[in-house]
Amino acid sequence: MMILAVLGIFDFLKGEDEDESLEKYLRKLEDLLEEEFDTLIRIAGFYAEEGDAREALDYLERAYKVASEMNDEELMAFALDSMGDVYLSQRKVKTAMEYFKEALRIYTSVNSPLRADLREKIKEVEKIKEAMDIASINRLQEESESGAPEVDVKVIEPLLDRLVESVQSLKLYDSGSYEDSISQIREAHQIARDIGDTSTEASLLLLLGLYSLKNEDFDESRRYLKKAEGLFRKTNNELGLAVALVLLGTLDFIRNDADGVASSFRAAVEILQKLDERDLESVTLELLNTLYSF
Repeated sequence: MMILAVLGIFDFLKGEDEDESLEKYLRKLEDLLEEEFDTLIRIAGFYAEEGDAREALDYLERAYKVASEMNDEELMAFALDSMGDVYLSQRKVKTAMEYFKEALRIYTSVNSPLRADLREKIKEVEKIKEAMDIASINRLQEESESGAPEVDVKVIEPLLDRLVESVQSLKLYDSGSYEDSISQIREAHQIARDIGDTSTEASLLLLLGLYSLKNEDFDESRRYLKKAEGLFRKTNNELGLAVALVLLGTLDFIRNDADGVASSFRAAVEILQKLDERDLESVTLELLNTLYSF
């Protein structure tokens, strides 16, 4: 009976007007999909305006699937772009940027005119992120408690290493050869100072400051790092200066100097943002948050 029913449908189709064709029905289906996409986007917009991000994102996901069925990359990018807007409204800037960048990649691949507007949006969002990063330093400063904080230096060592390794190429000491490494670095520092190699001297002072910090000789660490800071400024080594400031800010935290922490970390983040060192900026902010979690 099912076969007969199907054959009956085919007979019905044969009786249609001669201008009926597969292409016509495919176009009609495409029109229906485009209408569905537009409707889903509009519904998502209403939910977004009402502050219901969950529902807005749900409808945008459905719109993205419809666009995928249509194999329309520009509409897929538009749905992703819109999802980024919803996340941005929730102040989830990092997630928003991920959606914006993927949308921009697709817009660019299909040469969409929408790519220019999205590039401008991304620039503005990056400015927002920078402002939020700086604000987070101020917030952490305000939330700091009185009394000397107990800092487990071992916990923050990996973050400190990643920062210092970005400045110079010397291999950090192995745990089994600590004294030998210190001796060699001090000797190399003396040679650099004697021959007037200021750039190398600054990097070696940074290493010595790091070693002293790890060894919890905080006064000696500060002396090394202040000298390194001065030499980095003298040689216009902004990356080295930023890392030295982060280490000095860490020492300020250990001394419970909230003003010093905010000043050093803020200056370091501003330099890293100017240099577009986003990975190091993230490490710096992770270090700051770790310090305030003790």
